[in-house]
Amino acid sequence: MSKKAADKIFPIKTFISDIPANSFQSASPENGHGRLVIVGDVHGMRGSLEALLEKVSFNKENGDHLILVGDLVNKGPDSPGVIDLAMKLGASAVRGNHDNAVLNAAREIQAVKENTSPVEGLGIVDSPKKSEASPPVHTVHNPDVPEKATSPKYDTARALSKMQMDWLAALPLVLRIKLPHHASSSLGDQLVVVHAGLTPGVPLEDQDPHAVMHMRSLVRADDEASISPTEAPGDESWVREWDQFQEGLASKSTVVFGHDAKRRLQLGKYAIGLDSGCLYGNQLSAAVIKISNGVITHDVISVECADPHLVV
Repeated sequence: MSKKAADKIFPIKTFISDIPANSFQSASPENGHGRLVIVGDVHGMRGSLEALLEKVSFNKENGDHLILVGDLVNKGPDSPGVIDLAMKLGASAVRGNHDNAVLNAAREIQAVKENTSPVEGLGIVDSPKKSEASPPVHTVHNPDVPEKATSPKYDTARALSKMQMDWLAALPLVLRIKLPHHASSSLGDQLVVVHAGLTPGVPLEDQDPHAVMHMRSLVRADDEASISPTEAPGDESWVREWDQFQEGLASKSTVVFGHDAKRRLQLGKYAIGLDSGCLYGNQLSAAVIKISNGVITHDVISVECADPHLVV
């Protein structure tokens, strides 16, 4: 998968992180809690995230655990607020391509401040820090400010505190949860959370980090013998190939992901795509997974966008 210069990978501290399944199992099956709540791309839409958590009656004290599928920040009105809420709730998350871009932008800004290296488009102007509390506006062009220096990722990088940036930088690219085997479960033996996708047949440890954050579909080699991930939308998502590959395995894995807002919710047999386009005024969605007495159930729940959104 080709890697554009603008999409270079910010240093990865942890590639795969494991979450014990018993960390969110309900001790009391009748209370309806002890669930895993996995939320799609938030993009700084804190109001929408709060509305979704309220709708699913999220309660950390009763054992609920929040996971975010990446792209927590950038373009929406309150990226700092989203990270604050995630930290307050003890959420887990994976790094998305927008999170990665903001981390790179912060490093470039710091390099300019320290005058350690020239950064194209940033060395001329250090624009004042902008608040993300107002609706995003990207239509006004100031000819005296380089376009790169005023793009949303730099505004977001300036808006985040060091503590928030450190938290974002520490996120893994992959979260893995071993599930208790039960015949009634449709999720298989393992749940994997990534931002964009996985390539069938490639072990988790060998997945391409860039593809994990950017892929949307798969392309086959001319001889049909191999497939590779691509950022291009393609005729079909990678989900169909993933489902077909899992059918041939004794131990199956379900992937929960985001990233592909154009396709909205994607509900495959062994893949759940949760980017339902909240950033563009549509919905924010969550997969709610419950384990009680070894029985695994899941539902997908959505709310309408509750924040100022981008107009496309």
